[in-house]
Amino acid sequence: MNNKILTIAIILFFIGVNYTDSPCFAQKMTRAQKKEASLMDTAFAHLKEKNYDSAIEYYSKVIELNPENAQAFIKRGNAKYLKNNFKGAISDYTKAIEINPHHKNAYYNRAAANAELKKYDKVVEDCTKELEIDPNNANAYLNRGNAEVKLNLYESAIDDFSKAISLDKNNENAYYNRGIAKRNNNDYKGAIEDYTKVIELNPKNLDAYNNRAVAKYYLNDYNGAINDYNKVINTDKNFKQVYFNRGLAYLGLKKYENAIEDFTSEIVLNPNNDSAYYQRGLAHSYLNNNLIALDDFNQAIELNSNNADYFMDRGLLKSRLNDDLKAAEHDLSKAIKLDENDYEKYLIRATIFCKEGRYLEAIDDLNISIRLNPDNTQAYDLRSFAIKSLNQN
Repeated sequence: MNNKILTIAIILFFIGVNYTDSPCFAQKMTRAQKKEASLMDTAFAHLKEKNYDSAIEYYSKVIELNPENAQAFIKRGNAKYLKNNFKGAISDYTKAIEINPHHKNAYYNRAAANAELKKYDKVVEDCTKELEIDPNNANAYLNRGNAEVKLNLYESAIDDFSKAISLDKNNENAYYNRGIAKRNNNDYKGAIEDYTKVIELNPKNLDAYNNRAVAKYYLNDYNGAINDYNKVINTDKNFKQVYFNRGLAYLGLKKYENAIEDFTSEIVLNPNNDSAYYQRGLAHSYLNNNLIALDDFNQAIELNSNNADYFMDRGLLKSRLNDDLKAAEHDLSKAIKLDENDYEKYLIRATIFCKEGRYLEAIDDLNISIRLNPDNTQAYDLRSFAIKSLNQN
C-alpha cells in the first residue's frame, strides 16, 4: 500500500511594484503634463502607503487626463492586484500592453495576476512574452517554471528554474522550486541536492528541511528523513504535518512505538487528520494491539468514508480476529466499490470467503485479482486451495 506524504510547496509569484518609477517628461512641460505628473506622484505616494483605493482613484484621474499613459495602467493594475482584484489588474495590464506592446513588466505582472486565478497556461504565455522583452529576467523564468509545475510539465519547469539559477546563482526560490519539480518527476536525488543548496543559502528554511526529508523517505532513507524532521521539530513544534511525516518514516524502520507517538502528536495538533488515525491503527496492528487498532480504523472511517484502504485494513483486521467475518466481508466489499482496480482487495475478500467456506465466490475474486496482477503468486496458491476444497465438498 502506498503511503503519501503531504508537504507544503511554497510557490512564489512576483509582482513588479516599482515605487521609484514616476513619469519622466522633458524639462519644459505643458500645464496638462504638470498636472499629470502631480497626479502620478500623489498616486505613487498612496500606493507606497498601501492606500490602494486612493491610489486607484488618482491613477484613474491620470488615465482620464491621458488615456495613453501605459505606466498609469500598470500602476493602477498593481494597486488592484494588491487588493486581490486580479481580474481588474489583468484588464489594466492588458490595456498597458495594447498601448505599448514592449512595456517591461506588463506581461510579467499580468502573469502574476493570472497565476492567482490559476490560469497557468496564460502565465506561461505571458512569461514567455516578458522574456522576449527582457531575456535576463530571472523571476520570469522562475514564475514560468512555477506555472509549468502546476501543469505537470516538470522537464520544462526544471529547465526554466535552471535558467533562473544561471542568471542568479543565489536564487533560493529557484533551487527550492526546482527541487519540487525534480521530486514530482521522481528525481529524488536531484531534489535532495536542490533542497540542500537552499539550506546552504538559508539555514532557517524549514520547508527545505521538510521537503528534503520527504525525498529521503521516497529513497527509503528513513533515518536521514527523521534527522531532517527532527531539525524542523526542534525549531517549530507546530510545523504542519511534520509529526505525521516523521511517523511514516518510523513505520518504515518498523519502530512502531515511535510511530504511534508521532501520529498521536499529529492528532493532538490536528484532530481531523484521518490519515493519522489510519497510520496509527496500522502501527498498533503490527504490535497486535488489535482492539486499539480497530478503534483507530473506525475513527479514520468516521472522518473520511471514501478511502478504500481504510475499509480494506479494517476488514483485514476483523478477518484476522475471526469474530465477525460478515462485517469483514462488508468492509472489503465497500473497499472494492471505492477502488475496483486493486488486486489486494479482491485477494483479502477471497480469503474471507474461504474462511466462510464460500469457495466459488473466492475463486471469482481470485480470478479478478490475478487478472489485475498476473504475478500475484499468493492468489494462485489460494485459488488452488479453493478449487481443491470445492472439489472435496
